[in-house]
Amino acid sequence: MTSPILIGRGDGLEKFEMALDNSLGDMVHAPEIDGLSSMQKEYLLAMAQDDGPSPTGDIAKHLKRNAGYANVYRTQLIKEDVIYSPAWGQTDFKLPYMRNYLHEHGAYHFLHSSKE
Repeated sequence: MTSPILIGRGDGLEKFEMALDNSLGDMVHAPEIDGLSSMQKEYLLAMAQDDGPSPTGDIAKHLKRNAGYANVYRTQLIKEDVIYSPAWGQTDFKLPYMRNYLHEHGAYHFLHSSKE
């Protein structure tokens, strides 16, 4: 049986990927971020600067805070199931493509923090 959705190479595929990425962001990533505090969002933005799992020490440096201060927000975000620790001393996003979403929309969410 042939799939009813045929996607060719080139421009059509790129448009499909962009539409899918926007839909995922609107339906999944935005609601996840909207309820977070400003500092929790700042922590996520610091994580998004890395291409993969983020060393916790690097996140503290990005935040210009000490490791103990950054760890408070790391712990909160792990409890809220937004991030996880794939290895000792590292954190990564639980949701696929969250890093990409934050690259594109992070400033908006940071400026429109809903709770302090």
